[in-house]
Amino acid sequence: MTGQSVVRRKKFESRIEPVVDDPLGDPPAFLKPAAAEAWEEFRRLMPWLNRSHRGITELASILQSRQAAGVLAVPGQTLLLRFLGSMGGTPAASRFAVVPEPENEDPAMRYFE
Repeated sequence: MTGQSVVRRKKFESRIEPVVDDPLGDPPAFLKPAAAEAWEEFRRLMPWLNRSHRGITELASILQSRQAAGVLAVPGQTLLLRFLGSMGGTPAASRFAVVPEPENEDPAMRYFE
């Protein structure tokens, strides 16, 4: 995250993020129990995660489970922090994680009423 959306607001103000209605879902069956627990914790702590975040959540869950077991080395901790930042799971990144609600009303409908 470069922060360009904050610095150059005008450029990004008309940008519309794709809407993914599918939730994050249950952890994949191949995750070990500790990683599945980390998945559930991420799902609880970061409710904005959806189906499009499954890949990065899998990797972050594995690293988080290794961190909890005390076997994650410093490079892995750095990678986990980068994943969390990308997911909006750090205090600095969480302000970017809130996506505006999609418009339910089509502006063109006023011409058809």
